[in-house]
Amino acid sequence: MNKKLVNRVGKLIVLLLIVGLLPAYAQKKGKEKVNRLPDDLETLAGDLALLKKPEGLTVAAYAFPNYHASALHNKIYSQGWTEYNLIRSARPWFDGHQQPRTPLLGELDESKPSTWETYNKLCKQSGIDVLIWDWYWYDGKPCLHEALENGFLEANNAKDVKFACMWTNHPWYVLYPTKKTDGSNAYPPSYDAPDFSKEECWKSLSYMISRYCHLENYWRIDGKPVICIWDARRLESKLGVAGVKQLFAELTDYAKKLGHKGLHFHVTGFSCGNMKEEGYSTVGSYNPMDWIAGRFQPKEIELPDYGTVAADVAFKLWDEHHGQFDIPYIPAVAPGWDSTPRYIAPVSRPEKPNRSQWPACTIFKNENPASFKAFVQSSFVYLNKHPEVPRILTIACFNEWSEGHYLLPDNRFGYGMLDALGEALGKEGNHQKHGK
Repeated sequence: MNKKLVNRVGKLIVLLLIVGLLPAYAQKKGKEKVNRLPDDLETLAGDLALLKKPEGLTVAAYAFPNYHASALHNKIYSQGWTEYNLIRSARPWFDGHQQPRTPLLGELDESKPSTWETYNKLCKQSGIDVLIWDWYWYDGKPCLHEALENGFLEANNAKDVKFACMWTNHPWYVLYPTKKTDGSNAYPPSYDAPDFSKEECWKSLSYMISRYCHLENYWRIDGKPVICIWDARRLESKLGVAGVKQLFAELTDYAKKLGHKGLHFHVTGFSCGNMKEEGYSTVGSYNPMDWIAGRFQPKEIELPDYGTVAADVAFKLWDEHHGQFDIPYIPAVAPGWDSTPRYIAPVSRPEKPNRSQWPACTIFKNENPASFKAFVQSSFVYLNKHPEVPRILTIACFNEWSEGHYLLPDNRFGYGMLDALGEALGKEGNHQKHGK
């Protein structure tokens, strides 16, 4: 047998082997394990000692103040309008879609102290140490502040829960689901964010500092009042790196003149590339589940699995951000996401599944307290692996009903999400208390 024939036979054997192995390889790839919570928590953690709750952990939940009559909505819509109108009117878009989701405690007016006396008890029993209030400033004045000032701060037990403010620098959109004459969704901004000028930034942020930061129950890190910034990327695009740096330096000097040690600036929603230089101390996320589903879950999956996406966030995203950012990344969890009460369902559903066309928003399936508990416990793993990161966990959200991420008891799980949080944090008998 000559060399040419040997070479040809050898190449043929290699080709046959490749052809024979490809189906097996494809089958293996198709069967790669998809990790999800709570099933794979211990496997993903690796070292079970990492699942221990970190010493000195602070749990902070965001509060969205749109469940009370406000001057803003009295002007935009009608007297007394709140987002309870949206959740009350929500309807399922498909079989098994859990809408409407309604409050088990009723549509409580969050501008009343009695509401927060109930909510603060639930926070304390479930392990929530801090409420971070979405804080708005439009048309030269505070907006949607009635729940914080007339409700929470006037509650008899307000000192049981600390609070902080998040400067929410986005335009205020008309969220009531309507369409334009061409059939496209209409969500016009009714007011611009306060970051349109450095002067307005100063006016709104200095107001926040002087009005709240001296209060006994305002949240401080290392003795410095925490000022959360919703969109650092947008602020940087408006003022520039030097402008943001100067703004924060001036605000810090102002805070020191008022008797504070300084300010702790925390990025809440959207990060930027120059956070350390600009003066931020820490960075986190509001609810990473909405957008991270689009990154790790194929668009052919119309309804991503909650436990799978929670595992993606906890064991892919957090470590990635830890290595990516030049300031500490604070882990953020959420009990779900479903913002359909704010939208109109797409008219048609494509034959080939495509999440960007239908449902054209993020809706999770299989949200449940057990998966949420494991998500919270996953934050222990991250914090124990990175002892240099402040011992903080943020949760979106305490009461964001219309976006479907809330801890308050509802018609699906009762007190399940609060109980799951309490169990993860080592609270005993929480399910028997429920605000009593």
